[in-house]
Amino acid sequence: MSSSDYFQLFDLPLSFQVDETLLSQRYRELQKQFHPDRYAAESATVQKEAMQKAADINAAYSTLRDRVLRARHLLALAGHAVNVESKTVSDTDFLMAQMELREQLEEADDFAALAALRDEVEDWQDSLSREFALDYQEQDWHEAADTVRKMQFMTRLLDEIQDAEARLEDSEYDNDDEGDD
Repeated sequence: MSSSDYFQLFDLPLSFQVDETLLSQRYRELQKQFHPDRYAAESATVQKEAMQKAADINAAYSTLRDRVLRARHLLALAGHAVNVESKTVSDTDFLMAQMELREQLEEADDFAALAALRDEVEDWQDSLSREFALDYQEQDWHEAADTVRKMQFMTRLLDEIQDAEARLEDSEYDNDDEGDD
C-alpha cells in the first residue's frame, strides 16, 4: 500500500464523494490502533513508527475531510498534481465574479451582509464541487485542475468572510465595553 494514498489508508473508494460518517469511524479505528501510547513499552524504533503512522493518519483525515484538499489529492493520485499558486484561473467570467464578490466583502458592514455573502460563496463552492466531480469522473484533468483553483479562490474568500465577521464581532464587543464605563 502506498502511504500517500489516503483513500487506501482509510479503505475508502477513490472518489470525490466521501461518506463523512464512515471516514470519521475509520479515523477513530486507525487512531486507536496506532496511538503512540499503545507502543510505550516497545523499542524506540517501533515507537517512532507508531508516531509516524499516527501523523500520517491525521494528515490523511484532514485531507479527506476538506473538499479542496481532497480534490487536489485525487488529482495527484491520478498523476495530475495541481499547484494552485503557480497557475491562475483562465476563466474571465469567474475572475469577474470573484472581483464582484470581493467588492461585496469590502462593502459588507454588518452581519446580515456577511451572512448573505457567505451563503452566495457557499453556493459557488457547492457548484464547483459538483463540477469537479464531473471533471474527475470524465478524466478531464485540465478542467478538473482549473476547478480546483476556483475552489481554492472560494475557500480563501470564505476565510476572509470569517475574518470580517470576527472583526465585526470584536468591534461590537469593544463598543459594548466602552458603554460599560
